[in-house]
Amino acid sequence: MTTDGRQTVRALARIVGLSEPSVRERLQRLERDGVITGYRAELDPASVDATTAAFVAVRFEPDQDAKDQINKRLEHEDCVLEVHEVAGEDCYWLKVRVSGTHALAESLDRIRAIPSVRSTSTTIVLRTVFERPLGPDTARPR
Repeated sequence: MTTDGRQTVRALARIVGLSEPSVRERLQRLERDGVITGYRAELDPASVDATTAAFVAVRFEPDQDAKDQINKRLEHEDCVLEVHEVAGEDCYWLKVRVSGTHALAESLDRIRAIPSVRSTSTTIVLRTVFERPLGPDTARPR
């Protein structure tokens, strides 16, 4: 059911064997409780000229001011899809998508220009074997 966010409440009710009002109420509760965070369209990277994916490890002085400054700058980098704070020598791992290596180099230049950033390390994705959204089979609601 996580594969088609455009299904009607009527269709969902038919699939799960509940009444439409029950399904509507459960959906509203899941939305209100923050379990369902939104409904999105998934774009084909090739169709939007974002065929190059990479993971960027970022190191910086781990103080709150540095982190706040970096977070603010990364939020404005459209190519940065994910930012993960990690344990170990790296502070953040970023997932980025760009049109090619030239665009990746420009993005890295902007990231490295953030004053608190000490260093970056980049791994370019050769092929994505699979990606999946978080769904009921992979997570349990709170």
